[in-house]
Amino acid sequence: MSDVAMDHVRAFIAKTRVAEMTAKGWRVVGPGEEGSLLMEGPQFGGAPVRLSALVNDLFDDLVAQALERADRIDHAAGRLPRAA
Repeated sequence: MSDVAMDHVRAFIAKTRVAEMTAKGWRVVGPGEEGSLLMEGPQFGGAPVRLSALVNDLFDDLVAQALERADRIDHAAGRLPRAA
């Protein structure tokens, strides 16, 4: 998780963690909500990969469900022979 992506992200960071995040290359952008500051910093390289894998898995599941549903409809309409 030490790999850094080229994109920067903005997040509300608790005031107690500002020094830690500044040490990791983040900077204060402005005031935040109560007890936090709006900061901007490098996005860790591992996060987009994990998110991409989750989205791809979800997409694959949705496509598989749609194909199964279409096959059931075709079988019910008598357009495809039933598999043994």
